[in-house]
Amino acid sequence: MKFNDQGFIIASKDYGEKSAVVKILSEEHGICRAFIRQAQSPKTKNILQIGNLVSFTYSTRLEENLGNFTHLDIVQSNSAYFMFDKLKLDCVQSILSIIDELFLEYDSSPELFNYVNDFLLFLSNTTHKSSTIIAKYIKLELLILQVLGYGLDFSSCVVTNSTVNLSYISPKSGRAVSLDAGQKYHHKLLKLPQFILDEDAQYIEEHLVDGLKLSGYFLEKIFISNSAHKKLFYRDNILRSIARKISE
Repeated sequence: MKFNDQGFIIASKDYGEKSAVVKILSEEHGICRAFIRQAQSPKTKNILQIGNLVSFTYSTRLEENLGNFTHLDIVQSNSAYFMFDKLKLDCVQSILSIIDELFLEYDSSPELFNYVNDFLLFLSNTTHKSSTIIAKYIKLELLILQVLGYGLDFSSCVVTNSTVNLSYISPKSGRAVSLDAGQKYHHKLLKLPQFILDEDAQYIEEHLVDGLKLSGYFLEKIFISNSAHKKLFYRDNILRSIARKISE
């Protein structure tokens, strides 16, 4: 099997003294994993920074064997936009580790590729506030849940069918609950922050925490059901970043 594609570097692990095993979220072929020889050269190491968009050729004799990446070239050096910004770096590492854990290799998802591309382009804007970056990150997690088939329903209240004052999400059904219908059971429900429903809503720190808890709750359920071995480590860093702002 042999094909040409482009994609984002999502993981790289040294193999021996000179080679590496690299994972790429490709545009047309999903996550591809393969050897790269001479990966320790300065030029190649710069290319292999996570988040970078690269073009490549993938080849293998047998589909069940680990293949090789060749003709690896940089298309967009996205890592330059976040490598020295801790919050942006945590967001990118978190998203890419979630994708690495929860998506199968060679399962094509152009939709996922486009979502990640939009997010990385968003990070290239240096004028965004921290709260805006975190809100964008949360919305990307919700889109990833949707791609995985766990999309939440924000259209109407699961109890009354009302489309106004949607304030909670049922942890069982993933559907919205209105303020009136959910007030009595608020301790059992997840809060639905307004910035998820309204693009013009303000990004209040407490609401960002609610948003991370909302998407994180459903991500944790998938991690457990898939026996994923990694924890959502970088998400904890993002939560701590908000907590510091609240306490200031």
